[in-house]
Amino acid sequence: MNNPEEISLCIIDDIKSVVDGLTAMNWEEQGIRVAGVSSNGEEGLELIGNLRPDLVITDIRMPIMDGLSMLRLVLEENRNCKVILISGYADFDYAQQAVQLGAFDFVVKPFSEEDIMSAALRAKAEIMEERLQLISLREMENKLRESMPVLRQEYFTLLVNHRISWEEAAGRWDFLNIKLEPRGFVAMLIEMDNVRGEVVEPSIREMELIRFSLLNIMQETLAEHTNSVVFRYRLDQYLAVLNDTGKSSPNEIAEQICRNIERYAKFTVSVGVGSRVTEISELPDSYRQAQQALSHHLFTDGNTVIMYDDIHQSGSQEPLALEYKDELLLALRSGNVERTVSILSAISDSLQKLISRQNPNYLLSLYDELAASAIRTFYEMVPYADIQPLIQSFKVVQGTAGLSLAALQRQLLALCTEGATLVHKNSLSEGQKVIYKAIDYMKSRLHLDLAVGECAAHVHLSASYFASLFKQVTGMTVTQYMTSERIQKAKLLLVEGAQVQEVALAVGYEERRYFSDVFKKITGQTPTEFRASYHMERPEA
Repeated sequence: MNNPEEISLCIIDDIKSVVDGLTAMNWEEQGIRVAGVSSNGEEGLELIGNLRPDLVITDIRMPIMDGLSMLRLVLEENRNCKVILISGYADFDYAQQAVQLGAFDFVVKPFSEEDIMSAALRAKAEIMEERLQLISLREMENKLRESMPVLRQEYFTLLVNHRISWEEAAGRWDFLNIKLEPRGFVAMLIEMDNVRGEVVEPSIREMELIRFSLLNIMQETLAEHTNSVVFRYRLDQYLAVLNDTGKSSPNEIAEQICRNIERYAKFTVSVGVGSRVTEISELPDSYRQAQQALSHHLFTDGNTVIMYDDIHQSGSQEPLALEYKDELLLALRSGNVERTVSILSAISDSLQKLISRQNPNYLLSLYDELAASAIRTFYEMVPYADIQPLIQSFKVVQGTAGLSLAALQRQLLALCTEGATLVHKNSLSEGQKVIYKAIDYMKSRLHLDLAVGECAAHVHLSASYFASLFKQVTGMTVTQYMTSERIQKAKLLLVEGAQVQEVALAVGYEERRYFSDVFKKITGQTPTEFRASYHMERPEA
């Protein structure tokens, strides 16, 4: 193996005594190895071509081919070779010309060993510096080559999120060696279906191997059909940008990805496919469409392809299940598991009837809201150490990619029933249970002129004791609570566009004026003003 600190030397001179003298010098001690010698320029040129030495010492005047001609040919073949010329005083003009051509140095006859060694060591120092620069350059090239996938990922993340013209994109396109044609694109988002549904959850190392193998399968599948760029976009999500060549439709390619992953990796994925766009500047449109299409995997069991062009484009969302939220929280506060299950079942049923017209993100936000409200309730009702493991477990699953609506509902049901059980175990006092039962009764009768005695009778207490206990549990009098709930319901009805008189009757006030006075006292606005602030184009008749 060659010593990286050593350089090779060829000596060329037509005078044998000069060659012998130079060869006999103590080169090895200086890290210089004599690789070969020659007695004329033509043989010397062949020797240099075969051995490709780092350094050549040659006479400027030789038979057959002089040193100057040889220098010109050597440097044409190997610019990095250093050539030291030996010349007499009479050859000074030649020596100057040689230096202009690229010779490293020249030594004038007569010379000493020290003269030759000094020039050779200077040449060696420059050769070693060039080697270091070359090694550094190669290391940088290797690092750049290794980082290319990451650079492409960063570049395409930029392209799908910002509108960039082809003129702006073209420079980096070539530098990153992107094989895509610069026109006709489709974006795909590919997401792993629920990977935590297994009995034994894979280790982090196993999951990374799985994610890596999935990426390979996607790359190979796409390569069979079209040019593409595909990379890990988020933890369990991949982004592919491909040319829509017309040979295979994006839908067919996406379905092939699903089949191959299921077959070879024993996992499933869902794929959202955006529409075709022509220009690179339109890529964000296809990407957002792929996002929207993928969000509809909420309604599937996974292993499916969803085309943006096939999904229902809903407008505004009809409010769903909001009337159940307060009832659910009351059931949780009372630790009533049976009631909790019943309410969540009712929410699920109401969603199912309108599911084809719902935006997945709207449903996700609804379930996030219900889960967040339930978690806040549990923190209020159960000691932290008891409730935290349940909440932590729920949040881990909640963050899982690829959950279907049915799985989401199961997770919320598990959270609420287990939480309600813990609330029950931490046991509300009998007085609290009675008051929460009464509140349930009162909320269902906000439209009636409900007396304290009637509420007390419902829970079999005297009116005075009930009023005292109610204040102790809720911090409000019965009247304050009823008024607060009525005004809250009135706000909702007003925002929905109901007329003030209708609202007044719906919350138990027969006289509109009295209702308006109470509403303004609490909110600082009359019902008409409050309603107009949400519906400026529809003034009260």
